[in-house]
Amino acid sequence: MNLSAKPLHVQLKNAGTSRACKIKSKVAPIQVQERTKSTQLQSCFSSSSSSCNRRKALGVVVAAPLLTTVRPKPAAAIAEKPVEVSNYLPSSSGKEGFYEFIPGDRETPAIRAGTIGKYKFDLPGTWVRRTVANILSGNYCQPRCDEPWTEVLFQGPKQGSLQVIVSPLNKLSRRPLEKGESIDTVGTLDGIINALGPNITGNTIEEEEVAKKEAKKINGITYYWYELDTPYAKTGQKQVASIAATENAVFVLAVSATDKQWNQNKDKLTEIAQSFRVAI
Repeated sequence: MNLSAKPLHVQLKNAGTSRACKIKSKVAPIQVQERTKSTQLQSCFSSSSSSCNRRKALGVVVAAPLLTTVRPKPAAAIAEKPVEVSNYLPSSSGKEGFYEFIPGDRETPAIRAGTIGKYKFDLPGTWVRRTVANILSGNYCQPRCDEPWTEVLFQGPKQGSLQVIVSPLNKLSRRPLEKGESIDTVGTLDGIINALGPNITGNTIEEEEVAKKEAKKINGITYYWYELDTPYAKTGQKQVASIAATENAVFVLAVSATDKQWNQNKDKLTEIAQSFRVAI
């Protein structure tokens, strides 16, 4: 018998103490490492030393995720949610209750790719932005899309909907437009609506469905304005559209509504379409 052996309850007590010490010794270095990384991060971003490079800073951020901050979303990100445009767009000059939309530098795939320039239009403050499906946005084919794509979508509560569509000019013309040339160089009022009408309504446009048509020159650019009565359209029976062309693209802003919406909001919907401007 080993008389020097400690009683069993003493051995168990010592073993528990030893195990706790080991665990504590493992946890302590981790806590020290986190405090060290936190200090490195603060000194790195406040230092102008060349040794504190971007790779090192990013490494520290990854190792210490608790130090990251949440930044407010830009207007473009907010616009993708059903938020009324009056909450983030500037008021339209001289048009009470209307707000001016101009896409940002990275707002759409076509603008990011440099395929098209910017455009603008006014819309009532209660309208909200809708998300364009990726397959319709031209995201997969920029900067050389062969088919028309959808730039933006908006919708008004019980008033109607809006879409901006862009078609490559080579679908309608064999050459790009030169300085001073507009949509009237590409085609006539009848020819253009026949070619692009299906992109607006999802169906062909018959001659009797064109209720009104007009060409108007604004700031050196010709715009074709249309009012359509399209009973078989997928977007609604009433349409007002503004079409213009610059360089390598033809722009279409189309506002769609049901009969009831049109009767109640005709002036407002027409104002939206006729506020459309390109090459701004």
